[in-house]
Amino acid sequence: MQAKAKQGSFTGAAVERAKDGTLTLHWQTTANLGPVKVYWSQSPDSGWKELARTYASFGGLRTKDPNPGSRVYFKVKAASGAAITTAERLLPLQGATNFRDLGGYKTADGKTVKWGKLFRSDELAGLTASDIAYLQKSGLKTIVDYRTDEEVKSKPDPAIPGAAYVRNPVFGQSGSGTDIMSFMASGEFDKMGKPGDVLTAANRDMVDSPSAYVKLFDMMLDPASAALVQHCTAGKDRTGLGSALMLLALGVPKETVVQDFMLSNKYREAYNKAAVDAMVKQFNLTDENAIEVIKALMDVRPEYINAAFDEMTKKYGSIQGFLEKGLGLSKDEQAKLKRMYLE
Repeated sequence: MQAKAKQGSFTGAAVERAKDGTLTLHWQTTANLGPVKVYWSQSPDSGWKELARTYASFGGLRTKDPNPGSRVYFKVKAASGAAITTAERLLPLQGATNFRDLGGYKTADGKTVKWGKLFRSDELAGLTASDIAYLQKSGLKTIVDYRTDEEVKSKPDPAIPGAAYVRNPVFGQSGSGTDIMSFMASGEFDKMGKPGDVLTAANRDMVDSPSAYVKLFDMMLDPASAALVQHCTAGKDRTGLGSALMLLALGVPKETVVQDFMLSNKYREAYNKAAVDAMVKQFNLTDENAIEVIKALMDVRPEYINAAFDEMTKKYGSIQGFLEKGLGLSKDEQAKLKRMYLE
């Protein structure tokens, strides 16, 4: 008699795109699940088509994009019934560097954030016609813009057919966001304190004045709003806190939330370096503190988002206290969000 394959499950999966458009799926399991089938779809919920047959022990699959120009989701399924859905976290857009899907993250109670429902991004003004077509085909329904009037006027969002555009500024027309821009424009880096001070303070300020995030959750609670993308200029600070709050409300552990926050450094690395170099040249900077202040403004750092968490705890007793009292999310509403966005 053959020994029965150990029961097991998938514990994680990811998709990475090479420069030539080839996709590599990676997965992890708790045991050897034997043969697996890999499926793809344009929707994370249905319409799965078989792509390949392979073995769980290989840990992955390299494939051509089965549907170029459209969002693609993958499902890896073993004969035992164990399965996992995955997709590219960073969307392959030409005109945005930090447009990401918040799907795939595990909650503390073992559920998973659905793919293709909640997105985060930097500014969208550079989207190409093919990017817009890609997002339209992905089913994007709502665009939430956290930027000030001045930022919007300078680089307005393009219209994306089928998606409602919602202005939802995090800062007023004067305040953290515009102060930073005016200091940088005039080269007054000495007014920004030590490296990291500005964004540590900005994260506290966003917790103290959370009306934009109250509005964000009102939209999240409306089933007609998903798929939803929230964005600012860099897609890392205002959007970083919005994304953190979304994930925390769904029960994703704080450690995972910080890891997602830090991904902006990976996806913006080339852009950040070019921006720092350009400013150093523009202002002829030799002062190391000023250069470090600029680098700190371009980066995300754990102390930024942790400053927001600390402020929530200080004012509301805990992060959960902030969700309930600061954002007005009732326990019933949090349960509804979990039913809508978790699987």
